[in-house]
Amino acid sequence: MNKVTIIILGILLIGCQNQRKERVQEKIFVQLGGEEQYVEMNGASEDLPVLLFLHGGPGWPQTPHLRYFNADLAEQMILVSWDQAGCGQSYRLNPNPKNLSPESLVNDAHELTQYLKKKFKKEKIFVVGFSYGSVIGMKLAEKYPNDYYAYIGVSQVISVAESWDVSMQWLKEKAHQKNDTAAFSRLDLIEKKDSTVCATILDCFMSKYELVVKYGGTVYDMAIAKEIEEAETMYEDYKDYKWFEAFNYTSARMDGVAFTTDISDITELKIPTYFLGGRHDWNLPSVVAENHLNKMTAPEKKFIWFEKSGHELADEEAKKFNQTIIEIVKEKSR
Repeated sequence: MNKVTIIILGILLIGCQNQRKERVQEKIFVQLGGEEQYVEMNGASEDLPVLLFLHGGPGWPQTPHLRYFNADLAEQMILVSWDQAGCGQSYRLNPNPKNLSPESLVNDAHELTQYLKKKFKKEKIFVVGFSYGSVIGMKLAEKYPNDYYAYIGVSQVISVAESWDVSMQWLKEKAHQKNDTAAFSRLDLIEKKDSTVCATILDCFMSKYELVVKYGGTVYDMAIAKEIEEAETMYEDYKDYKWFEAFNYTSARMDGVAFTTDISDITELKIPTYFLGGRHDWNLPSVVAENHLNKMTAPEKKFIWFEKSGHELADEEAKKFNQTIIEIVKEKSR
């Protein structure tokens, strides 16, 4: 082999390597369930493992949060953020999707998984479910275990009724400690389902939620709470987004089903399963998820506590969250 041939082969090899390592950075609409829905993909290389992040609400997109707090993930994996039907950029494109139900969200997520596997030539991907997204994620992991290396539940939902009872008890204790008569009166009305605070199931949830926020049971550090609000409005494509309009729309379309969710019948997953919970989450108390995981069967299971977080632990302890996800992905994609 002469010197010229070697040089040419070397150039071609470097070119192929550079092509393989080209950064993934796409903001596109993908047809899921017969509708165009927004999907954002970001990663240092198309060779990296793929992680699909399922946001909560339902109807509360996580895309600007992931950009702001969790960009480090995109250096170690292809981070996929999807604005589900009825919210985010999907809602802006189509504010009245024909399909919007717990079942359609799971079906859409399954379709998106197949799209990602094909696009990036992967046998399996990782799935993270946050808050109500963890309901979608658990159902995906149970029904389609061969699609995923592992399931990661963040602020995992199990039984909203059980979470409600634990949350109400915590609120009563806080009101007692502070001798907060106004809170006691509100809690009494909530328990009686009085129409002044519980005209609808969403009203009832929000009435309790306001008290949980008052006592620091959603976001533990108020400075982080302010930063989260800033993150939701700092990007041009979300600057004028009407968060509560979309959330209320989704809740109404789904008949408030998110507030009666119970997936405690899922007691076995056939893939490694991780739950991440905030120690100070009294919106959906993490102890409910921990207790359920202890009863579950999985090839590997682990509960990871975030000691300085409430419900929004991916934002509140972003550095620890990012590192935890990176470690799981590295270990399970070998």
